[in-house]
Amino acid sequence: MAITGPVWVRTEKNENLSLSIRRLFAYAGRYRNWILVASCVTFVLSVMSLIGPQFLSQMADEISAAIEGSRPVDMDLIAKCGIVLAVLYTTVVAGNVICDYVMANASERVANMMRKDITRKLDRLPLSYVDSRSTGDLMSRMTTDCDNVGKFYGDSLSMTISGLISVFGSFVMMLITEWHLALLSCIPAVTGFVLVYTITRRTQRFFRAQQRDLGAINGLVEEAYYGHDVMRMYNAEGKVAEQFEELNGRIYKSSFKARAITSMVPQAMNFIGNLGYVVVCIAGSIMIINGSIGYGVVVAFIVYVRMFSHPMAMLSESISLMQSVASSSDRVLELLDAEEVPAEEESEPLTDVRGDVEFRDVHFGYEEGREVIHGLDLKITAGSRVAIVGHTGSGKTTLANLLMRFYDVDSGDILVDGRSIYSMTRYQARSMFSMVLQDTWLMDGTVRENVAFAGDIPDEEIMAACEAVGLGDYVASLKDGLDSHISSDGDGLSAGQRQQITIARALVRDAPMIILDEATSNIDTRTEKRIQAAMDVLTKGRTSFVIAHRLSTIMNSDIILVMKDGEVAEKGTHGELISAGGYYKSLYDSQFEDCD
Repeated sequence: MAITGPVWVRTEKNENLSLSIRRLFAYAGRYRNWILVASCVTFVLSVMSLIGPQFLSQMADEISAAIEGSRPVDMDLIAKCGIVLAVLYTTVVAGNVICDYVMANASERVANMMRKDITRKLDRLPLSYVDSRSTGDLMSRMTTDCDNVGKFYGDSLSMTISGLISVFGSFVMMLITEWHLALLSCIPAVTGFVLVYTITRRTQRFFRAQQRDLGAINGLVEEAYYGHDVMRMYNAEGKVAEQFEELNGRIYKSSFKARAITSMVPQAMNFIGNLGYVVVCIAGSIMIINGSIGYGVVVAFIVYVRMFSHPMAMLSESISLMQSVASSSDRVLELLDAEEVPAEEESEPLTDVRGDVEFRDVHFGYEEGREVIHGLDLKITAGSRVAIVGHTGSGKTTLANLLMRFYDVDSGDILVDGRSIYSMTRYQARSMFSMVLQDTWLMDGTVRENVAFAGDIPDEEIMAACEAVGLGDYVASLKDGLDSHISSDGDGLSAGQRQQITIARALVRDAPMIILDEATSNIDTRTEKRIQAAMDVLTKGRTSFVIAHRLSTIMNSDIILVMKDGEVAEKGTHGELISAGGYYKSLYDSQFEDCD
């Protein structure tokens, strides 16, 4: 599946706030136009706001002159200025509401696009990337971190734009009005901003630690509650609680340090802004006494100082928010930058797959320098039922992973009907197989949706599959039958029933080849016999790979492969291997010695 969002270029981890922000702005893609339009409107509105104090200055000067000259106030001028200010500020308010709406819309769309891109990216990442990270961490990146990035466009960016325009615009207007007073009134605000900026830059590491620890605690919670029965069985609540306390404490420390420092920023800027008012009042009064300026200038400057110092506080707050945004963006962009599986070109469609499988000098290791499959050569005839046995870590499940192209071989080749599976797309290779894993996976939905997960399957075939795996009576006993709801964690179902549903799912797919990885490990002996009979019918005429520890499930296989240290140590039928008296016989004797 192709990524439809921006083209990502792999870079070193972002340590620079400005680099993170630039990448985020580049990520906005087509929504940049929305943001640009809103920014232009914000610029115009900010300029309009800067004009207002000039009319206030005229009104103050007119009133002051009338008082000093003992003459009536020019109410026409006052009314005119008042009407202009009313229209001006109403327009500014209405425009800001529209800009806020546009920014909010753009931010949510960008966050939505980012979540989609992460989903597409996960489809293109090698399984090794997903296996090396906790589910909770990936969930945190898709939810919390994407929401934080959305806030950048909706809150931080708009605050920064309007703040910068107000700061520079009001400063220019103050210089035009009275440059001496302008320089004096700006000294406290500029000093405060430099101080705050220096402090907030040093808090980024705390925000980064906060997001990292949040992902870790999400992973712990997901693991603890997914396996809560095992946790309680081993009385491990205390151990999990200790781990939680440790992570929770780390989040507290990083969050406290980040928020404690940044929470002082608005207060400091408010204090400095008040100092600006004091400077204007004192210096302005002296200048009025000296006859350098009129009262209107002081009135205008009081408004300009507010327009200068308040955005400075907004900018400092925005910088604080951007620390969190930058930390989240680093985590999201790290995922989007991850090296993905190379894009695959469509190949010739598969037709009439027989199921001849050949492993040709296959070498493979999950980690570089630690090979688990060593030069495997193996030919399997179409329609054969192949059992794969061996001790834990011998490479049984690895063969299934290679057949399904969950992982690619380091060297060698795997062929189906004489055609390399690497000349096919992964979608084509996987469409040749049905697969049942040892770990059951159910979705939150109906029985029908879980069994017919792979496509639109008629109810008759779904019920036939349920009957074949011994689940027919259970489904019939349910009030809503196939429409009965089951949860993703299988509440109300036994471990065996969950496994039966996954086996039924494989049956209805009707693929030419089947992989059963410990498919009957959670099923009792009586149910196992029913499933075994169903599998005999299912595997007839189809190439099937049965990975098992329980040898009772594979005794009637056409060929049994005994894996040992990544190689086929023994090969033959059950009777041949028993007669050979090798490793397979020792496995058999260890399982059945108590039955004699």
